Amino acid sequence: MPPKKKGKGKGKGKGKKGKKGKKEKDPDAAEEKFKRAQHEIQSLKDHLGLRKEIARRAEATAAEMRQKLRGVEEDLDDQRDDQKSISSDLTRQYKTMQTELGLRIHTLETEVTRLRQQLANTEAELRETKIEKERITREKDRTIEELRMKIDSMEISYDGIVHDALDNLLHKMDDAKQKWEKQATQIQLRHKHLLLEFGLNPLDI
Repeated sequence: MPPKKKGKGKGKGKGKKGKKGKKEKDPDAAEEKFKRAQHEIQSLKDHLGLRKEIARRAEATAAEMRQKLRGVEEDLDDQRDDQKSISSDLTRQYKTMQTELGLRIHTLETEVTRLRQQLANTEAELRETKIEKERITREKDRTIEELRMKIDSMEISYDGIVHDALDNLLHKMDDAKQKWEKQATQIQLRHKHLLLEFGLNPLDI
């Protein structure tokens, strides 16, 4: 608040009187005071300029920080959008994989059921095949035994037939031998008579 005029006028008179008295007493004091005042003013100007420079730099830094903040906010928004997109994509992939996995599990369960039924049918067929094989083996063994018995019987019959045939053959050979010997004797006698008729001795020939 500015001082009152009355007081200011009184002060001026007293001040002038005082200054005049000081100048009369110390003429260099006013010069020193003036220089000091100029120095203080220059210091204040420098300080004010420094404050302005600091304020300008602070404003520039604030603007740069605001720019960076906007960039960070934009990056953050982009990251949030990317995160939402990734989250949505992952959710979609998860649901797709869950659906595919469910279908795969259902397919595998169906395949397992089919294979179990096929295994049961195969085991039943194997048991039937084993029973049939045992039956066929028994029939084969029985047939082989019957054939062996028939062969043995045939061998006995064949031996009898062979013996009979050999006996008949020997009998026929004996008959043929006797017949040949009789014919040979007759031929020799006839030849002997013929030689004797020609005057030849059969013993000399």
